[in-house]
Amino acid sequence: MTKAYISVTTLFLAVALLFVPIKTQAQELRIGIVDAGDILMQMPELENVSDQLDGFTNRKRREFAQLEADFVQAREEFEQRVAVISEQARENEQRRLSEKAMRLQQFQQEYQQELMERQERLISPLRERIMNSINEVAEELGLAYVINQMVNNGDMVVLYASDEMRERYDITSRVKDKMGVTSRRR
Repeated sequence: MTKAYISVTTLFLAVALLFVPIKTQAQELRIGIVDAGDILMQMPELENVSDQLDGFTNRKRREFAQLEADFVQAREEFEQRVAVISEQARENEQRRLSEKAMRLQQFQQEYQQELMERQERLISPLRERIMNSINEVAEELGLAYVINQMVNNGDMVVLYASDEMRERYDITSRVKDKMGVTSRRR
């Protein structure tokens, strides 16, 4: 055998051996798909969360309506008296109306912030339960990664998966089963 032939053969074997582990790793890489949003929407506990948030929202709307009615009444009273009150009284009333308007705006901002905080506090345990179940199912199936089908704003993360791949790798129903969540109509 010539030296060139041995070098080419050795080079070929070395290159082939480099690709063997890559192919093996690619075959072992198992990825699951899950629709965590669907699971959340099917959880019976979500109804309780919705009821609590609705109660909070209704209470805050009533408070806002009262503040707004007070502001409108004060403005109307000012408009009726503006022609007969002194300049100093007019400035005081305008300052008072401005403060009421600022309180209304501040109330709205605080309400929005408090609503988001409440929503996060109430939904966070549900998300944690979903994540724990996803982790358990992923470990049981030997998955390397689990990709959420959709992000919070509704954008799809998995843009396409064939029916065969969905059937093999979509673990949404297994996670629901693990959690004891049954699908219900929306």
